[in-house]
Amino acid sequence: FSRKLMKTLKLLSVLALAILVGCGEEVNELSQKKETLKELKQQIGDLKSQISSLEKEIALSDTLVEGGVVVHTQVVEATNFTHYISQPGIVSSKENILISVEIGGMVVKRLVEEGHWVNKGDAIIQLDESVLSNQVEDVRQSTELAKTTYERQNNLWKQAIGSEIQYLQAKNQYMSLQKKLAAMEAQLDKLELVAPISGRLDEIYINVGEFAAPAMSAFRIVNSKKLQVEVDVAERYSAIIKKGDLVNLLFDALGINRQEKVSFVGQVINPQNRTFKVKINLNNSSGDIKPNAVASVKLQDFSQEGAMVLPSVCIKKDMRGSFVFVADNNKAIKKYVETGLSQDDMTHITSGLGFGQEVIVIGYDGVANGSKIDIK
Repeated sequence: FSRKLMKTLKLLSVLALAILVGCGEEVNELSQKKETLKELKQQIGDLKSQISSLEKEIALSDTLVEGGVVVHTQVVEATNFTHYISQPGIVSSKENILISVEIGGMVVKRLVEEGHWVNKGDAIIQLDESVLSNQVEDVRQSTELAKTTYERQNNLWKQAIGSEIQYLQAKNQYMSLQKKLAAMEAQLDKLELVAPISGRLDEIYINVGEFAAPAMSAFRIVNSKKLQVEVDVAERYSAIIKKGDLVNLLFDALGINRQEKVSFVGQVINPQNRTFKVKINLNNSSGDIKPNAVASVKLQDFSQEGAMVLPSVCIKKDMRGSFVFVADNNKAIKKYVETGLSQDDMTHITSGLGFGQEVIVIGYDGVANGSKIDIK
């Protein structure tokens, strides 16, 4: 039995060793496959790089063959160049007034409804005046009596009849009642709330039957025909923006594009955001533009007559700086230039070119310095 057991154990050992050897070989083979895949991927990357390089060389060689690369050029000419800074602006009304009640009373009538245009002096709301009217009538009668008494005492005093104190008392009573009557009549007028300006009755805050207390808001009038656009402009433009400068106003939501002039330039810099206030008066006789609308405001910050301007897309950059290709004897010549501001896909060239030179504006991507070109 022990011999059989020993043989069995040896057989198992041999089998285990074979399995381990087989697993080791599989692991080694998998590692080799991974390494081979890595090398192949690297070769593919190198091949792609070589292909790209060859394509560029072939494309460059093609530019040197007879006929050259077809390009379009633009002659550099003097033109007017203007640059704008774009800022969001908010529309506000120059006449936006909230009217409050001065004398308390019950609202008995609304003479105009919301949304209607009213003129200065038009009555809007009528308060109950019955109580105050009775009081005014009583004071008016007392004033008439005091007047009669004063006139009689005055005549007697002129005739040296009666005492001076009686004359003075009658005079003082009459004058005092006159002032009281004038004050009460003025209060009576205030029970009719009128429009202090011409404009549209935007909103009424009190209804018929409600008691209007002093200082209570009654209604709002907005003159939407006289508007202004307010803009916060960065401090660095404070010495550039002037009153009277032309401004382009674009209301995207309304499809309105207007040109106006700067009407106000603030003299104080806001310490919180380092901006100053600019205002533009806006004539809105049509009423299309509403207060609190948003406008895109373009303020002119640079202008030059006889400037050199090129399409921005034809200006390229490398490690040395900005450059363009100019046409010279049917060849593309690389010219380095100094650029200024850009506006509406056009860039101001400050140096590096001369008027009359031809700059390649179409086909510049297919040429290199010295490439033969065919100008169309």
